[in-house]
Amino acid sequence: MKFTYRSGQRPLDGYTIKRGVGQGGFGEVYFAVSDAGKEVALKLLHRSPDAELRGIAHCLNLKHPNLVHLFDLRTDDRGDRWVVMEYVFGESLGQWINRYPTGLPVDLVKEWFGALARGVSYLHDQGVVHRDLKPANIFIENGYLKVGDYGLSRRISLSQGGDMTQGVGTPNYMAPEIKSGNYTQSIDVYACGVILYEMLTGHPPFEGETPGEVMMKHLTDKPDLARLPPAFAPVLEKALDKNPVVRFATVRELARVVEAVGVGDPAAIGPPVAVAFIAPPPAATVVPPPRGVPVGAPAVIPAARSRYAAGPIPQGFRGRLTELAGSFALVPVVAALCTAPWALAGSAEAWSLLGRVFMLSTALSWAVLVVGRPPSPDQKSSWGRRFHLLLVGLGVGGLAFWLDGWALPRGGTPADTSHDLVLGSWGRVSPETFSTAMRYLFYFGLTVAACRWWAMADRARKERFRFLPILGAGLWAGGLLFLWPWEAASPALGVAPVVIAAVCVQVASRWVPAVAAAPVRPIARVVSAPRPRHRCAL
Repeated sequence: MKFTYRSGQRPLDGYTIKRGVGQGGFGEVYFAVSDAGKEVALKLLHRSPDAELRGIAHCLNLKHPNLVHLFDLRTDDRGDRWVVMEYVFGESLGQWINRYPTGLPVDLVKEWFGALARGVSYLHDQGVVHRDLKPANIFIENGYLKVGDYGLSRRISLSQGGDMTQGVGTPNYMAPEIKSGNYTQSIDVYACGVILYEMLTGHPPFEGETPGEVMMKHLTDKPDLARLPPAFAPVLEKALDKNPVVRFATVRELARVVEAVGVGDPAAIGPPVAVAFIAPPPAATVVPPPRGVPVGAPAVIPAARSRYAAGPIPQGFRGRLTELAGSFALVPVVAALCTAPWALAGSAEAWSLLGRVFMLSTALSWAVLVVGRPPSPDQKSSWGRRFHLLLVGLGVGGLAFWLDGWALPRGGTPADTSHDLVLGSWGRVSPETFSTAMRYLFYFGLTVAACRWWAMADRARKERFRFLPILGAGLWAGGLLFLWPWEAASPALGVAPVVIAAVCVQVASRWVPAVAAAPVRPIARVVSAPRPRHRCAL
């Protein structure tokens, strides 16, 4: 994707662009750093009608933990308009949903949907309707949810942007009444219902080949509630009703019902029932609202803290790459410490062997860290992973063959015999060289494939370092020595790199200790005394 500005340029006074982040119908987003060192996101508006600029200006002073903060609205020397905003170091909710094609865990859905509702409710309290709620505009940073783009979508237009976005809405998340120009908070309630449906199932309720087909389904079709967990079906039936009057009146009311699913009897989600109460409820104990809820808003009391809020969450590609770079840097240090005692021998041969063992150990550890990740929970067989390890072992065997001084295939000479292996028209290999090479390859290939490297590199292993995997690697390396070319090199060159790599992989791989689950104490959710009920038949 091509951006207007490159890294290092300063189109806006006081800020230096580091890289482009994304593009769309609205413009371009850059990651930038101010002269004082503050990291921000700069959004260049390609189209800046007065309505959009007024909306941005209206949202500049909104502050909430679950909203992406807008810092300033600036104009550069060319007359282009820029929005300076908070840069969120994380992934969008859409990326998380793509990672869970059958739906996110229910406890995570309830936690993040509660945060979404708090952010959107705050906007409504300030008289702002988002009008473009969708997973791509919602971001997760260190387990906490932030709603973005709440000040930019101010009108409907026919120009089509990315991800099926038209003006201020995306057809997959647009309420039916948008066709008539109705922009009350009910359209955000509907969009939140669609997002909740997608979080629970992995797919939006209505899909189609074109935006018009999707919009027609929102107008006429009913969502497939059978794909939902049964307890959430009545919640989404009401949240996605075609009639905005039948829906939940506010996003805050929807969030309370979602939080109550599985905890109590959410009677509020069904049609209204005529119930008369004889006595008014006694004075209730005042419960302070949780952090991030506007003062004066009804409190949403979580039943229990989700394990994702305090514990590790699944890694994204960027986190995996950063972790891998750190492990790569640590491997040579560990390999050097493991091979250093060999230097006590002091002979030239020992030093030569030491260097080869160090290089093979480092190369094997690096390769294992790349391909030796633990299998996914639904992966029943490890044979595919062992095949990749077999390829790694063959590569290490070829490296060992070369380090031992064996020549590569050469051209023919008068000394060549008819027993040489001819490799096309460019080289010959003697029988001795071919036999030795095959024994190197088979030895390292089978030894590396036999070891359970993924257990050594597992972030969730019981202990960071154990001697049992090292012993297992040593037994396999020693048991397959019948394949080793004894006449060509010392067997230590085969056993030592495998054993040292078992040490390096465990030390260099990240380890996240398991946290013992604390007993969940029941939370008193009813703070007032029980009250008698009398039904009135109508």
